Amino acid sequence: MPDTSPVSDINRVHTARSSFGILICEREGYPPFAESSYLKRLSLLGPALGLQTFAFDPLTWDQEDDSVKCWSWNSRMRKWEASRRKFPDIAYDRAWPETKEEKRRYRLAMGRIRAYRRFVLLSGNLPHKAKVYEMLARDREIAAIIPPTVRYRGPSSLASWLQKHRPGVFLKPIAGSQGKRVVAVVQAADGTVELTGRHGDNRPLFRSCASETEALNRLNKWIGGRTYIMQPLLNLRGNSGEAFDLRVLMQKDSNGRWSLTGAAARIGAPGSVTANLHGGGTATAAAETLVSLFGRPRGNELIQEIDKFSYLIAVRLEQSFGRFAEIGLDYGIERNGKLWFLEANSKPGRAAMIPVGRDAAIAAAAQPLSYAKFILLRLATTDARRLPRESAALHLGG
Repeated sequence: MPDTSPVSDINRVHTARSSFGILICEREGYPPFAESSYLKRLSLLGPALGLQTFAFDPLTWDQEDDSVKCWSWNSRMRKWEASRRKFPDIAYDRAWPETKEEKRRYRLAMGRIRAYRRFVLLSGNLPHKAKVYEMLARDREIAAIIPPTVRYRGPSSLASWLQKHRPGVFLKPIAGSQGKRVVAVVQAADGTVELTGRHGDNRPLFRSCASETEALNRLNKWIGGRTYIMQPLLNLRGNSGEAFDLRVLMQKDSNGRWSLTGAAARIGAPGSVTANLHGGGTATAAAETLVSLFGRPRGNELIQEIDKFSYLIAVRLEQSFGRFAEIGLDYGIERNGKLWFLEANSKPGRAAMIPVGRDAAIAAAAQPLSYAKFILLRLATTDARRLPRESAALHLGG
């Protein structure tokens, strides 16, 4: 039966001993938020762990009675219902503000709540890509898989890198996600330059320029005042020339320990410079794809390398930037079998885990709830200030 329109009673306030709130940005339509399928799965799994689960926009917080307008999945009626509940015991950030104005409103709403009350965030946020690369590159072991990375500082900086790195250079915004506004710059032997990437709305970008000067000027205008980083254009392609990378989902388990939930190979759409699913890519199980592309010996070695580096990187990120419940890690593998770390995401999606297998897909949704229960049990039995850093850096108020 399809979802039906909601019945709202937002003046009704519920209280719960253990509540799991999912931060969202409300929007037009029904349901009025992104990832409704994932949020519904969280709502169905929560009660088994004693967690009343609901979604809420921080803009709806009422300081007077410490309540929020929440959206709860009604399994019997098969629809989302709106009401008011007390602010949750723990909050899980799955908000996706899109425009500058939405981001501003969301930031101000969270700041307002932080100014008046303490609250527990399930997971922190990573800083921009350049800072993540800089930190990881200081680890001698991880540095071996970090691509050379510098900031874009205008046309002259890109011209210099084009001279050093053949066949081209890859540029991406330091705060971007989902493959948006990335661009590959490739110079041909006849002096022409091709720009291939994606616009901010994920539409494909392709421009052939007659000269390097034309390409650099066009690209500089397109970048505008945004901050970008540059890396060598790595040969991350499958057998048919399609863009290819790997997504690994690392999550904390019910004991607060890191676990590798699953690894997926993402294959880009024809002609795409990225393999992101939002850009039309598809996902398959990583193990079988690696064996198919690189043969069984090297394929199995790559699986072991990815497993090792994923744990190392998750630990290093947490040591430097605070506690996380989950992190998505992206890797690229060149045709010669060389492994590269591409980027980390503190708000990873779930779509890539579906082809990995039923267990991975279920765990991808269940682990945040299990880890939330772990945190709440610790808070109930121990003074948070005396807990070890691993389990007690609870992002109270931030």
